[in-house]
Amino acid sequence: MNKENLQRVIDAIKFDGRKKFNMNVFIGKLNHEHHETYVFEDDELASGYPATRVTRIDEGTDIFNCTSMGCIAGFATAIANEWKAPSWLSIDSHSDHVYSFEQTANEFLGFTREEGRNIYFGDSGCIWKWLMKHEPGKYPELELEEFSSMDDAEDEGYEWDAEDLQINFNTIDYLMAIDVLTRILNEEIGLACDEMKQPYYIKKEAVVS
Repeated sequence: MNKENLQRVIDAIKFDGRKKFNMNVFIGKLNHEHHETYVFEDDELASGYPATRVTRIDEGTDIFNCTSMGCIAGFATAIANEWKAPSWLSIDSHSDHVYSFEQTANEFLGFTREEGRNIYFGDSGCIWKWLMKHEPGKYPELELEEFSSMDDAEDEGYEWDAEDLQINFNTIDYLMAIDVLTRILNEEIGLACDEMKQPYYIKKEAVVS
């Protein structure tokens, strides 16, 4: 883990995350014009509304413009490229963009592929579902796409790390992201243990009963 760069991402989200942080997209825009009004004029949280990826951005132009937003990997990629769009963003290729955002963010933050996937995505053993399972009282806002709680999903026969059990990204706001990233920075929580490739507690005092 590159702690200096992770702190830069935390600081950037803290500075502009209210209007620019949305876990639904690496870099994208809100789906509806009236949602833009709510966020950019009425000061509502960008994270609370659905967003769609930006298909392409001209190389060398600003990776974030006035109404664009992004997730943790999007912020990391922007900082790694000095807030300018790299050449691969100028070509509309969804699969290439996913790969490049992951790779760029992981290199910048010093994450392995498994560590990156557990923070950027919302399926399998991601940290967001892990927190719902292990700390339901600390982040009560977290929900799944099909269930409001992990208990509800388990009552239906799901294991918490089931691949088809997805986190509702609209329930992750910028303050929650800052808090979780800070816990990772402080080495309270690891993103992927060697054996199971799942999040884990590093410091015993981080365990919540």
